Amino acid sequence: MKITISRMGINGEGIGFYHQKPVFIMGALSGETVECDQLKSYGNYYSARLVKICQRSKDRQKSLCPKQKYCGSCPLMITKYARQLQYKRELVEEALSKYCHQSFSVAETIASPQTLNYRNKCSLPVIEKDGELVNAMYQSSSNHPVAISNCFIHDPEVERIRKEVLNLLNRYRLKAYDHKNKKGIRHLQVRGFDQQYQVVIITGEDKLKDELIADIMKDERIVSLYQGINTVKNPLQLLPKELKLLAGSKNISLKLADYEVNLLPRSFYQLNSAQALNIYEKVSSLVEEESGLTVEAYCGIGLMSIMLAKNSKKVIGIDIEKSSIINARENAKRNHLENVEFICGDADEQISRIARKQNIDVLVVDPPRTGLTDEFMETIIKGKIRKLIYVSCNPATLAKNISVLSRHYSVELIQPYDMFPQTAHVETVVELFRKEERLWKN
Repeated sequence: MKITISRMGINGEGIGFYHQKPVFIMGALSGETVECDQLKSYGNYYSARLVKICQRSKDRQKSLCPKQKYCGSCPLMITKYARQLQYKRELVEEALSKYCHQSFSVAETIASPQTLNYRNKCSLPVIEKDGELVNAMYQSSSNHPVAISNCFIHDPEVERIRKEVLNLLNRYRLKAYDHKNKKGIRHLQVRGFDQQYQVVIITGEDKLKDELIADIMKDERIVSLYQGINTVKNPLQLLPKELKLLAGSKNISLKLADYEVNLLPRSFYQLNSAQALNIYEKVSSLVEEESGLTVEAYCGIGLMSIMLAKNSKKVIGIDIEKSSIINARENAKRNHLENVEFICGDADEQISRIARKQNIDVLVVDPPRTGLTDEFMETIIKGKIRKLIYVSCNPATLAKNISVLSRHYSVELIQPYDMFPQTAHVETVVELFRKEERLWKN
C-alpha cells in the first residue's frame, strides 16, 4: 500500500495514516510517499515495513553506514543534519504541547560540534559469527543482534582499540558467552579521552590468561584493563558491582576546560565530551554570582558541581552510584575546591534532608530518562527553592514534570542540545524560577 508520511515519531520513524489510525514506518521521512507492507495492528496504531520510496524528501541523504537500516541505533543518519536539529526541537515542542496544555517558547537546537565520531565510549555485546567473536548491536525493540564491523559515531581511537581487543580475544580462541556452562566473552566496553583508554571485558566464570592481559596492555594508550563477571541471564545492567582491575591504573583522566577529573569504569560521564562542555557551561552561566547553596542531584563524577562552585558559596552534589561519588570527591580535591561536598545516596531522600536543614538557592537536576518522581517534585515545591535548572534526556518525562512544576515555577528558558547526532535523542536545559521570587524581583 502507499502511505504519505505526515510527521516524525519519537524514535525517528515516519508516521502516516491508514483508516484514520497512525502507521509507524522506520526509514520513512516526513513529506514522503512510500510503499509499505507487513502491516501489523497494535490496537490503536499500526506498524509497517518500508518497501519503496515513491516521493523522496528533500531532507533525505544516503547513509554512510551499510548496517544503518538493520541496526536501528542511528535512525536519523538518512536525514540531513539541519533537519535533524529541527526535528529535535519539534520533539520538545510536541511533548510540552501534549502534557502541559500550554504554550512555551523553545529555542533552536544547539548543534553538536561533531556529527560523527563523537562517542567517547562503546559498550557492545559479543557474539559468535562464522566461528569468530564479533561485536553486535541489537535491533530496535528486539533481542536480535546485528553484527557490526565499523561504527561511524564512535571516536576513531575507541573503534581502533575495540577491534584490536576483539582480534586478541579471537587469537586466543575465546568463545562467546554460553548460559549453559556460564563461560565465555559476553560484552566489551571501551572508553577514553586524550589518548588514554579504559577497557572492560565482561565474561562468565572465566579466568583470562596472563599472556592475553599482557598482549592487550602492549598498546600504550590502554591505561586501564578490567574484568567483570556476570552470569545473570537477563541482567538489568551488564557491568557488575564488582570489577577486577587486571592491569594498569584504576582511573582514566579527562581534561575539560580548566578542570581535570578521574573516572572509574562504572562512573557516569556524557558520551559526547564537546557538547557536554557546552551544556555544563550553559548551566554554570545560569547560576548567578554569589548564589548561596547550590545542589546538584544525579551529579555523576561531579564535573558540573565543580564548575558551579565558582558562582556559589557552597555546592553539594548527590549521586546514588558509589564509584561516581568516589571520583567526584577525588576530582574536587584535584581541582583544589573546598566549597564542594559530595554525598552518596538517593537524590529524593537527600534533597529532602538538605531542604529541611537549610535553604537551597539553586537546584540542578539531571535525572535518568524516567524523570523526577512525584515525591521529588513535592520536595522541590515544599522547599521553596528559588531556582531550578533541569537538564533532561527525555522530552516526555520533562514535559510531565514541567506540567506539575509550572504551577509554582515560571519557565524562563527551554534550550535543546543535540548530544547524539544521527539518533532520535535530544538533551534539553530548562531554567525555572519560583513564581513569588520572580514577582518580588519584578
